[in-house]
Amino acid sequence: YEIAPVFENSNVGSDHQQLMMQVLESVARRYGLVCLLHEKPFAGVNGSGKHNNWSMGTDTGTNLLDPGDTPADNIHFLFFCAAVIQAVNKHQGLLRASVANIGQDHRLGANEAPPAIISIFLGDQLTDIFEQIEKAGSAKTTKSGGILDTGVGVLPKLPRDAGDRNRTSPFAFTGNKFEFRAVSSNQSIAMPNVVLNVAVAESLDFCATELEKSLKAGKKLTAAVKDLLTKIIKENKQIIFNGNGYSEAWQKEAGKRGLLNHKTSVDAFGEVLKPEVTQAFEKYGVLNARELKARYEIALEQYIKTLNIEGQLMVLMSNRYILP
Repeated sequence: YEIAPVFENSNVGSDHQQLMMQVLESVARRYGLVCLLHEKPFAGVNGSGKHNNWSMGTDTGTNLLDPGDTPADNIHFLFFCAAVIQAVNKHQGLLRASVANIGQDHRLGANEAPPAIISIFLGDQLTDIFEQIEKAGSAKTTKSGGILDTGVGVLPKLPRDAGDRNRTSPFAFTGNKFEFRAVSSNQSIAMPNVVLNVAVAESLDFCATELEKSLKAGKKLTAAVKDLLTKIIKENKQIIFNGNGYSEAWQKEAGKRGLLNHKTSVDAFGEVLKPEVTQAFEKYGVLNARELKARYEIALEQYIKTLNIEGQLMVLMSNRYILP
């Protein structure tokens, strides 16, 4: 089953998502059941997951990640999309840490969950556009999505979205937003969104500074944006991957590309303590070094306590039910 809340402001959405989990748990108890919101897959049953759909908009309601019918000509969209690509590549470890907990160690990379390697799925259309920009400085053509053939003659042919979908990608572009698919089912979406917002704010700050330099040097805005897009794609294209995230080949390829692969939460937690992460959080007044360290220690403590509880429960079940 899947619950799809209405899109809304990130702060309000985080609160509503907490309320939704509370309602699920309290209603289950009313019927003598327990709602687990459990990431771990049981035998023959998929573990639960959470997809965090994230986009940016102006205060007048314009979606900055809406590509329109011809993304190759939509310079506003290309600018903001490139900023997100740069942000995710630079802070891939931080994004992985934002979804880390003990249940995720069993979920990520199996049973419809994305792998622990953070990568971006753009789809054929956008990948083609950014490849054109990297090679020629601009994109001349836009691939169409084509037609979805259902194989049933009496039904009409349906237009297929050029982005399509890839269930194995942890961070995928889906029409007019990015979908962060690696979020843990029982966690608040607040921290993943805080991390995304800080990373993208830093990237946009960099982009704006670069454009200002170019304009002062006498370049026209459009030419300056095209040069910046070419630079960003060349430096961050390794994070873009449209293939099968479950494959062994991708594990090797990701290693060659220099992408992080934190297979366990314990490996990932330390990412929040890196100097560049502290610098970004402090620069924008979100969290200071001490607050980040506190979150790191709390995450470790929760991990250790949960592991201890589960170990003790396993021993108890063996002694009480299996051995007798």
